[in-house]
Amino acid sequence: MGRVSDLAGEAGRAERVDLHGGLMVPGWGDAHVHFVWWAMQQRRVDVSDTTSVAEALERVASHARALPADRWILGGRFDKNRWGGWPSARELDRVSGGRPAALRSRDGHSRWLNSRALELAGIRPGTASPAGGMVEVDAHGEPTGILKENANALVDRVLPQPDADERYEAAMEGQREAWRRGITAICDLDNFAGTIPLDAFERMRGRGELGLRVAMGLPHSRLDEAIALGLRTGFGDEWLRIGQLKIFTDGALGSQTAALEEPFEGSDDRGILTIEPDRLNADVARAAAAEIAVAIHAIGDRAVRVALDAIEATRRAAPHLRQRIEHIQLVRDDDLGRFGELGVIASMQPIHATSDRDLADRYWGPRRTPRAYPWRTLRARRAVLAFGSDAPVEPIDPLLGIHAAVARMRPGDEAAWHPEQALTLEEALHGYGAGVAYAIGRDRDLGTLEVGKRCDATVVDTDLARIPPAEWPGVAVTATVTDGVVRFADGIG
Repeated sequence: MGRVSDLAGEAGRAERVDLHGGLMVPGWGDAHVHFVWWAMQQRRVDVSDTTSVAEALERVASHARALPADRWILGGRFDKNRWGGWPSARELDRVSGGRPAALRSRDGHSRWLNSRALELAGIRPGTASPAGGMVEVDAHGEPTGILKENANALVDRVLPQPDADERYEAAMEGQREAWRRGITAICDLDNFAGTIPLDAFERMRGRGELGLRVAMGLPHSRLDEAIALGLRTGFGDEWLRIGQLKIFTDGALGSQTAALEEPFEGSDDRGILTIEPDRLNADVARAAAAEIAVAIHAIGDRAVRVALDAIEATRRAAPHLRQRIEHIQLVRDDDLGRFGELGVIASMQPIHATSDRDLADRYWGPRRTPRAYPWRTLRARRAVLAFGSDAPVEPIDPLLGIHAAVARMRPGDEAAWHPEQALTLEEALHGYGAGVAYAIGRDRDLGTLEVGKRCDATVVDTDLARIPPAEWPGVAVTATVTDGVVRFADGIG
C-alpha cells in the first residue's frame, strides 16, 4: 500500500486503469494443464455431459455426419460412471459410418474404440495386454473396445497426430481463452504420442504473440533424448521454459485404475501401477543427475508412496530441484508429512475433490475419504501447494477451483465434503498464484504483487472476500495482465 502522490512521482507517465471497484490479485497460474489438447478438444466431439450411452451415441452420430468418410472420430470425455458401465465397440460401430473412432474417457486414462479402430490398431482376440495396461475382453475373448492405461499406446501409434499448424492454431485459441479466465502462467503437460507442442509456443514467441508464461513439461518417453541434448528444467526465457519430466505411476479414480494399498470398495482390485518401482527409481535418479526435475502423476495412495520413495532417494544429491507429485488424491497417513520433509510440491486440482466426491465415497469408502484431497493437512505439514485444472479433464477456470478449495462443495450441494480439509480464500489464492510460481521456478519474479516483480495480475469485478463462496463461480474476470500489458479487458477503463 502507498500514497497516490508517490506513485504519480515514480510512474507519472504510466497508463491509469480504473478497476471500478474490482479486486486485483497476483496472476492466476495453472500448475497442471494439457493446454493444446484442451484447446483442440473444443473442435472434437464432447460427450462429457451425457447421462447414457444412447445419448452419447446420438451426439457422435451428429458429429460423424459432418466428417469426411476417411476421417477419424476423436474427442470423447465420456464418463462410464454416469452411464452405469463401460460401452462397447459394437455400440460405437452403429453411429460411426465405417470411420475409425477412438474416444477418450473423461479422466484421459481409458479409450473407447470401435471395430474399425481396433482393426487398425491390430487389436484382436489374443492380443496381450501390455505391462501396466489392459485390453478389455468379453467372456468369449473378444476385445470390447475398451483400453486402459498403457494399453492406450496400441492405438496411439495409428492415431492421426495434429500437425504443426494445428498445434499453433490451437495454442493461439487457447491463450485467448486462458486470458479470459484470468490465467497468466501454465505448466503444460501435453503429450501427443511422445511429442510435445513446444514448436507452437516457439512460433508464438518468435512472432511476439506469446503473452502467457509457459513451462513446457517433457514426456517420460523422451528422457534419454532430453539428457543427450543437455536439456535442464528451467532452460528458456521469461516466456517459455523447460519444465519437469512427466512420469505416470498409476491410473485414475474415474476408471478405477488408481493404484491403491487396499482394494476398491466391494472388489479385490487394487488398480494399476503403470511403472515398476525399480524403473521409476532409476529414471528419477537419472533425471536428477541431469538437472531435470520430475512431475509424477500419482492418484492412489500406493502410487503416492512409490512416487515419494523415488524422489526421496534423490534429495540429498539434488535438493534444489523443484520436484513435484501430481494429483495426490488419496494419501496414506504415514506419507502426509513427507511432502514437507522432502520439499516435494503437492501439485493438486481442487475441483477434482468436488467433481469426484461421489466416486470417492463409492470406491474408496468412509475409512479412506478423510485422507482424500488433504489440502489442509498437507499445508499444515509445510507442503507447498500448487493448484491447477487438469484441463480438459476439468474446466480451465481458476474461479471454480478457488470455490472448490474453500467450500469443498459443488455449486448446488447442500453440504461440504470433509470440510476439515478446506482452505481459506487467502490460502486458495496462494495456491493459484505464489504456489504455481514456485512450482515452475518463477517465485523470484512472479506470484506476488510487490516491487521488483513482474506485473502479472488478474482482476475480477467483485472483492471475493466480501461475498459468500456460493457466489464466486458467478464472478467475472475483467482483466488479465502479463508483464504490465493488459491482455484481456472487459469492464475496466
